[in-house]
Amino acid sequence: MWESWASNMVVKVKWFYHPEETKLGKRQSDGKNALYQSCHEDENDVQTISHKCQVVGREHYEQLTRGRRCQDRQDLYYLAGTYDPTTGRLVTAD
Repeated sequence: MWESWASNMVVKVKWFYHPEETKLGKRQSDGKNALYQSCHEDENDVQTISHKCQVVGREHYEQLTRGRRCQDRQDLYYLAGTYDPTTGRLVTAD
């Protein structure tokens, strides 16, 4: 995060994709809170960020969601794999 020449706060972000946002679409193996990381990066104004979330490995996600407290968390996702938006190539984490 840094301040631009125009005195705006800017952040560099790496994009994650929901399965339904990929060219292949959602697959049967994709769970409710699956995300695919990509090499797609952008510089955005800090004000465009709506909220933060936590992305963890699948095993850690399953451990966290076993507890009743974490079952309904809207900000918890697991890393299902990687996605290249330019080629449409999708590689699962397993």
